[in-house]
Amino acid sequence: MTTEEKFNAIIERIKAEKLDISPEAISMMLIIDYTNKLEQMKLIECGFHMTSIGQNVVAICEEFDWQPQDIDIVNFVNEMIEEPDRIAFIYMIKRFRDDRNGLIEEVSRFKSESP
Repeated sequence: MTTEEKFNAIIERIKAEKLDISPEAISMMLIIDYTNKLEQMKLIECGFHMTSIGQNVVAICEEFDWQPQDIDIVNFVNEMIEEPDRIAFIYMIKRFRDDRNGLIEEVSRFKSESP
């Protein structure tokens, strides 16, 4: 599937689930899901939390292997995070998106080696 086909399929599924979410909000919801998971790993503190509707959208997006683009991440962080923390948040979100398993393994290894 092309990116456009994936996107259109996601929008159709969201509409079929009777969810009223704009296409622009899809990447934002995925990013919030990433930040929630990073917070659970104790890597960041985040004031955003996913609702059940957001979790449904994330599940639909994962079916189609949809991921937010770099520009979506940068725009989200620039809007939501204070200046001194932006670079770190962008790095962590991109790292989670691109290498989730590697990051989880690295954090687990670090936690097991720390006193």
